[in-house]
Amino acid sequence: MTGRAVILGLLLICVTADPEKSGILRKPHCPDTEPILACPLNLAPVCGSDGNTYANECTLCVQSYQSKTDILIVKEESC
Repeated sequence: MTGRAVILGLLLICVTADPEKSGILRKPHCPDTEPILACPLNLAPVCGSDGNTYANECTLCVQSYQSKTDILIVKEESC
């Protein structure tokens, strides 16, 4: 019984953990060869490590390329 409680407790912690506070960052899938000229218009907000919300992963890649900085994805929703 105690083992089940421990496992359920750990599962609860994993599910409710805030990725920004726990340091879980994901590198966006950006093309390495050339700059992005146009992004799709789909709305799939991502929160960048710079604290800004981007309409989708592509727009984050464009900003990262233009600013010449690595911007990681903190979470798959608005900041």
